[in-house]
Amino acid sequence: MSRGSMAEWLCTVALLRYPEVRRFLGERRLEWLRLDEIRRLHPTAKLADDVKLLAYAEGRLALGKRAAVGSGTVLAFGDDANGYGCIRIGAATWLGEYNNLRACGDGHIVIGSDCLISQFCTLVGSNHAVDRGRMIRDQGPDRTRLGVTLGNDVWLGAGVTVMPGVTIADGAVIGAGAVVLRDVPAFEIHGGVPARKIGERS
Repeated sequence: MSRGSMAEWLCTVALLRYPEVRRFLGERRLEWLRLDEIRRLHPTAKLADDVKLLAYAEGRLALGKRAAVGSGTVLAFGDDANGYGCIRIGAATWLGEYNNLRACGDGHIVIGSDCLISQFCTLVGSNHAVDRGRMIRDQGPDRTRLGVTLGNDVWLGAGVTVMPGVTIADGAVIGAGAVVLRDVPAFEIHGGVPARKIGERS
């Protein structure tokens, strides 16, 4: 080992005296172990090393054959207050980088096969209720609209947000930056805020 390499190694070891560094390394190790467990359960799927899993437990995530989840994507499964949901990603579906999928309670997120989910998309399984007289943060999920369902061969452009209770049918396309509040029929192209029909696949 060269003198420079030895000095770098000693500096790195010296950082371990800080509790924050040890805690960070321990958390990262747990995240890597969870990702390894998911890879073992879904050997043909691909997950980037920095996929963020929030409240993951076995059985809450299903990945079809050759499904891929890109770098920086957050897969959130809920919490004690609002319950835990499932995320299901179909075969050969690709999720790009920095997407945000948030399931909770009965607000499951189901994505079909052969879908393309571009970067920075958000799929929201539930929203807070907004009744008057109570702080929004203290209200549980709005039970009238729960879950997100995407059929097969769906394409979401970059920055799309899909709100709770929405189903996007087979072959639909959602333009970049759209906010989808209502169901989208098969093979239609929607865009805008809120999203509306702007065409159809030919």
